[in-house]
Amino acid sequence: MINELGEIGTSGGVLLKMWEVIVPSGSRPLVRHSHIRFEITLITAGSGIYTVGDKKYAIKPYEIFVFASNEQHCVTEVGKDGLKMINLHFEPRYLWGRSFDRLSNVNTNFCFQHSPNFENCIPADRARQIRGLFTSAAEELSKKEPEYALKIKSLLNMIIVALIRDFGYFDSTLPESKDKNRIIRKATEYIDTHFQENLTLESLARLSSLTPNYFSSLFRKVSGIKLWDYINSRRIEAAMQLLKNESNLNIIEIASKCGFNNTANFNKAFKKTVGITPGEYRLNDNIII
Repeated sequence: MINELGEIGTSGGVLLKMWEVIVPSGSRPLVRHSHIRFEITLITAGSGIYTVGDKKYAIKPYEIFVFASNEQHCVTEVGKDGLKMINLHFEPRYLWGRSFDRLSNVNTNFCFQHSPNFENCIPADRARQIRGLFTSAAEELSKKEPEYALKIKSLLNMIIVALIRDFGYFDSTLPESKDKNRIIRKATEYIDTHFQENLTLESLARLSSLTPNYFSSLFRKVSGIKLWDYINSRRIEAAMQLLKNESNLNIIEIASKCGFNNTANFNKAFKKTVGITPGEYRLNDNIII
């Protein structure tokens, strides 16, 4: 069962979303899904197993789980009392305001990769601060009092600082080039609003006044993700919404609306990202947790 807590968005789409999930006990299929959105999860009750890549984490109440964009993860086992959690997803561009650029050393690839030593699970006894900030954000999103969006962004920034300082999530002291970051942020913003179109490496490189090879290399270096993985992830996330909410559209129509030129490419990209086929997802979207 899924209970939506709320979302923050603009004309360009949803930037942040939170929801409560209740999962019944039992074994669950391993669906190695990933998404562009950065994810933070609070376990409020129950137990189970989280499979993250090749690792398995025992799930316990009051723990915090953190997943970078495109990091594959899945709940594969739920204990006899079930599992209850609150998920927070936010877009990388949610952090990319001008004031944030000037005041922080966190660069573009923060959301896409973390230190190899970072553990996705933060134990309950070490998660008190982040848990408090997280529950405050959920309360703000539910109540929607004046300037709640500003308050939530402040709380999220405090969570990010805690992840960096206390848990070694990311080395914010690494040197960065603001010019290179600006080029890639501009490119991702363009992709976010034009992914339905016939994008090519040449056209995207041209927008940045770079050669195709250099642009492709720079995109991966700065963002931590391959250019076409980013484009396809954007397209697949849009397709997931259409599969869930637009039952009048068939698979071919959805593929076309999301920028795929044929269903074979769509099915291949969808299964690579989500772990199941578009048809399977349409029948049971709750399988993805």
